[in-house]
Amino acid sequence: MLRDSNVVPNVVVYSSLINGLCNSGRLNEAKRVFDEMVSRGISADVTTYSCMIDGLCRHGQWKEARRYFDEMMDRGVSPDTVTFNILIDAHCKDGMTEDAWRLFKLMGKLNIKADQITYSSMIDGLCLTGRLKDAVNLFDSMEDRGLHPNVVSCNILIDGYCKYRKLDEAMQLFKKMKRNGLKPTTVTYSILLAGLYRDGRMKTAKSLFNEMQTFGVSPNIVTYGTMLDGYCKNGYIERAIELFESMEDTGILANVHMYNILIHGLFKAGKLEDASKMFIEIPKKGLVPDVVTYTIMINGLFHSKLLLEANKLIIEMEDKGFLQDARAFDTIIKGFLIEKETGKALEFFHKMSERKFAPSDSVSCLLVNALSADELKNL
Repeated sequence: MLRDSNVVPNVVVYSSLINGLCNSGRLNEAKRVFDEMVSRGISADVTTYSCMIDGLCRHGQWKEARRYFDEMMDRGVSPDTVTFNILIDAHCKDGMTEDAWRLFKLMGKLNIKADQITYSSMIDGLCLTGRLKDAVNLFDSMEDRGLHPNVVSCNILIDGYCKYRKLDEAMQLFKKMKRNGLKPTTVTYSILLAGLYRDGRMKTAKSLFNEMQTFGVSPNIVTYGTMLDGYCKNGYIERAIELFESMEDTGILANVHMYNILIHGLFKAGKLEDASKMFIEIPKKGLVPDVVTYTIMINGLFHSKLLLEANKLIIEMEDKGFLQDARAFDTIIKGFLIEKETGKALEFFHKMSERKFAPSDSVSCLLVNALSADELKNL
């Protein structure tokens, strides 16, 4: 690739080129350049291998990434903290925690020092796979290794606590990080607010939001989405509407996800007309309703016994190409079955099957109970 160039390539030039190709997803070209480099007698160094491994991991090519890792070890090129961080983070994000843990242990055996990034990735992976106790133990062990947890690692563990409904532990860690001089970020507050709303702790959530503003930490679009969801799920629909309407004054523009939250909340509160108005408002704001928006609307219309309106939206959804996931099909089939429109339900069941989607267990049960023996045979 570099044969006609006036540049005399060395390992640094090759590593830069490989990194650029990997970053742009051109992995096959990156491999060819790597092979060309080796064929010219230029030995790959830790940076070259790390670039290749990073590109492969980001595109889910685990076997290839592992092959390059094993190759570098065989050739006596020692991986560094960056190499391990790439592999551990990628494995954790894909739920391959055991593999990540083995790599973490290997670092210790090779006397390669784990840093904040290593620990944060590993703690996140353990939390994601339900190993909260192991995540806490690893977090606590950081100081024994001369590392002080930073805001990122604290946020990860707070999120883990919140997801597993351990709000008291989350709040204790939140207080501890402040005592240790760490300043909570918008992410910290958003995580805690989500946990508090999930647990129905509305007063604590309100106090936390007030604290956030007092300390000059600006809520972002995620924070507002979290609050809208919290208000709606806890039955505070009027507060949700007020918050939604006040957002523009703070410079936060609502996205489709926020409209979806509020429309769902309005249907749940029996405010059909307001939900419909909100749906009509979406394109006026320059936004496009997505599959979730249509699914929420159709579900709400079925529950309100407005079969004609639900039918119209289903047709619109199909025409716009939004009927594209199993949940949407489930909602439509279930709605027609409840309304005793068996023929329509079967029509969408067949469309669902053609697209290789499978109905949920609840919809399958409804189908079995609603259809005759002959109809079931023809499914």
